[in-house]
Amino acid sequence: MKLVLDTNVFNSKKFCKWLINSSEEKYLPAFAYMEYLYHNLKKGNTESMVDAFLEQMNISVVPFGRDEAVEAAHRSIENWDFSENARDYAIGVTAIKLNAKLVTNNIKHFKWMEGVTTPDELIGK
Repeated sequence: MKLVLDTNVFNSKKFCKWLINSSEEKYLPAFAYMEYLYHNLKKGNTESMVDAFLEQMNISVVPFGRDEAVEAAHRSIENWDFSENARDYAIGVTAIKLNAKLVTNNIKHFKWMEGVTTPDELIGK
């Protein structure tokens, strides 16, 4: 199974431990990587530390390109909330393009798509 991870899933130590041991294909969209890196830099961590953490869990960062931008724009038109949720559309569209399940703690931000689950639902808490 392919998993696309939202930034907020890394707040759970239990889920991070599960990610380390999981053989699932794990992806972090470039926008989620940017958010995660930003929060870590604010805490005094380095880019190298963040990259090592993701590497330990075998998580690949996925670029965001033209095709994803077009899809995100079309998806947001249906909901008229692009200015508030542009990053969420970019993250969600990455999951759609990869035919993957999106893992997030903010299910309501992704009501416009299918295949969304929380970390707890995924690991069967």
